[in-house]
Amino acid sequence: MSMQNRHSYEFGPFRIDTLNRQLWRDGKVVPLKAKAVDTLLLLIDRRGDVVEKDDLMKSLWPDSFVEESNLTQNIYTLRKALGSEHYIETVPRRGYRFVGEVREGQEPAADILVIKERTRTSISYEEQSSSSPAETIRQSQQVIDVLPQSTLPIRHLGESSLTVRRAHWRWWPLALIIGLIVVGLLIVTRFWRARPPFEKVQLTRFTTTGKAIKAAISPDGRYLAYVVDDAGEKSVWLRQVVTGKDLLIVPPAHIEFFYGLTFSHDGNYIYYVNQEMNHLGMLFQVPSLGGTSTKLAEDVDSPVTLSPDDKRLAFIRGSPGERSITVANVDGTGERKLASTSQGSSLRIGPTWTIPPAWSPDGNTIACAVAATTTEDEYQTIWAFQIDNGAGRSLTSRRWQAVGRMEWLEDGSGLVVTAAEQDAGPAQQIWYVAYPDGTARKVTNDLSDYRDLSLTANGKTLIAVQSERRANIWIAPATDTSRARQLTVTNYDGLDGVSWAPDGKIVYTLPGAGELNLWLVDPVENSPRQLTAHAGLNQQPAVSPDGRYIVFVSNRSGSQHLWRIDVDGTHPQELTHGTDESDPSFTPDSLWVVFRSSVAGRWRILRVSINGGEPVPLSEKACGYPSMSRDGTRIAVVYRPTPAGLNQFAIIPSAGGEPQLIRELPAHYGRFRWTPDGSALAYAAKQEGTGNIWIQPLDGGAPKQLTQWNANPVFSFDWSRDGKWLAYTSGTLVSDVVLITDASH
Repeated sequence: MSMQNRHSYEFGPFRIDTLNRQLWRDGKVVPLKAKAVDTLLLLIDRRGDVVEKDDLMKSLWPDSFVEESNLTQNIYTLRKALGSEHYIETVPRRGYRFVGEVREGQEPAADILVIKERTRTSISYEEQSSSSPAETIRQSQQVIDVLPQSTLPIRHLGESSLTVRRAHWRWWPLALIIGLIVVGLLIVTRFWRARPPFEKVQLTRFTTTGKAIKAAISPDGRYLAYVVDDAGEKSVWLRQVVTGKDLLIVPPAHIEFFYGLTFSHDGNYIYYVNQEMNHLGMLFQVPSLGGTSTKLAEDVDSPVTLSPDDKRLAFIRGSPGERSITVANVDGTGERKLASTSQGSSLRIGPTWTIPPAWSPDGNTIACAVAATTTEDEYQTIWAFQIDNGAGRSLTSRRWQAVGRMEWLEDGSGLVVTAAEQDAGPAQQIWYVAYPDGTARKVTNDLSDYRDLSLTANGKTLIAVQSERRANIWIAPATDTSRARQLTVTNYDGLDGVSWAPDGKIVYTLPGAGELNLWLVDPVENSPRQLTAHAGLNQQPAVSPDGRYIVFVSNRSGSQHLWRIDVDGTHPQELTHGTDESDPSFTPDSLWVVFRSSVAGRWRILRVSINGGEPVPLSEKACGYPSMSRDGTRIAVVYRPTPAGLNQFAIIPSAGGEPQLIRELPAHYGRFRWTPDGSALAYAAKQEGTGNIWIQPLDGGAPKQLTQWNANPVFSFDWSRDGKWLAYTSGTLVSDVVLITDASH
């Protein structure tokens, strides 16, 4: 045995004790989990150097397979604990670097005794005696079975003695009985203690057609309502859970968007919200067992949540530059705005406007997804808003990339929610968030994407819509698109963008390992090559006309900005630093990039130099989805002339100016493109259930169908620079309802 010195590091107001693995600030312990402290020590030990992500993962979890999101969460926890000082630097595509000035120190640890010898002896009872400190230590070794290198705090040792009394034989029966009772109580308590909900779950696939897009389960768990999308027509069905019998309650119709379903607490009614293309969302009520649908309200932008007594409802409403939580009577009357935020503020209500809020069981609180923007990153989380005055507060410290639908447990002890982790890809998992402490943990942890969600009244069964997009890249001669051939085979290629390079190669997206990366493929050699790695989500690639650069959208710095890399994937450079930038498009000289960004709460079209710098606004109107013409004179955009008007195809001059309207915008999946000759705009649409590319003449005439393919949607497409070839991403969107049972009780 030996006494150890306590080694410490100091930086700024912080001191980290390497022996006790504790972080201190101004004499107070900063609460951190052991893995977070280990992460900090690893970075400090190699301060000034870049510590690769793989090295950190191997050091922190040497014998386990864990996702990179665990490391990301540790870094986030450390940055939050260290405050506004930037001690940990992110090095894109590589890892992290500790950049603070560190001082080392040694302190004697008089109160720490390290026993390096392992002894396995039983407890011995001796007559009362006094011992010296050295003898006391020897006796304690005989009494306590200690593992190697373990530490025991010894306090007030001094001249005091360690005394062991022999128990009188007559107390043994009583002591034995008491001991058995205590052990029995401990076992029973441990067995019967309340476990967290959904600690162990069982999943059952409930529909198998691949066409169920929204769902809700009745409070008593007897019925499942779900929306079917069949060849473009959407209908609502009710299934009896026990018998499996289906009842049509809302007949099929060509409805563009179906936001979701909500059961009343008594199970007698279903509320649903849908939206026809270029019209306001409408709220309907229909009896659960079928009947006539009643229209209750217009301008409803999310499914509704109901108060516990079913007398009021709440939903998200989007207005120009603003999102709000709106509360109304259950018949749609008596609307009032509970809380609202502007689109350009650092905290924004309803970042995904089709996601509803959730009314708490006690009726006092509404939980809602919010988006937050800081100097370091952008994220989504959950806030709680008081129903009496609209006051809001953070419900959890957890930061996600995206937050989906949420539901409260009946006792108000927490919520279940679908959410996607930061730097872990767009797919959402199901989480449990405790209330009021806000701790969050995963309920599911697989490769699926969970979207819609609904919970029974007893909180033991929930349903979710499990969806998956699959696609591959195809190429076809521009003059004969029927002669298409499949280029890639990995089932997830190009879902988030494809772009031709001047040399005939194609840049496309491919998800994997919690990332979304850019790849390059030669259609002749067909040898794909990865361009980005370990740098978050990278999408919407655009290759410069001179073939030197690729500009794309990435969240590798924490927020969604435009980035540039050389065409071989080297020399990454951040080009923009605004809010929600997307949809890059090059000018013909390759010197400028046109893109969309949120400015003062509204979408704007801007351009930025290929070398970065201050963006230049091109239009004061709220426009989106810019696409530069090949001659560089015009920019095609999506434009809505009035807040209640229809979305339109429009053209603005490349130098900026007023939009020129062309025609009402149809439903489309991918970004639209200019045709090679610049005479029209092309867009991918799903009409009558069939995915095809359509051509919209600039004179506003009727669109013409370019391709004659199958029912699969087209997610993205692009023409080669010489206009001779068409590349497109086509695949399937499969979604079914799964029943998730709490098997932890």
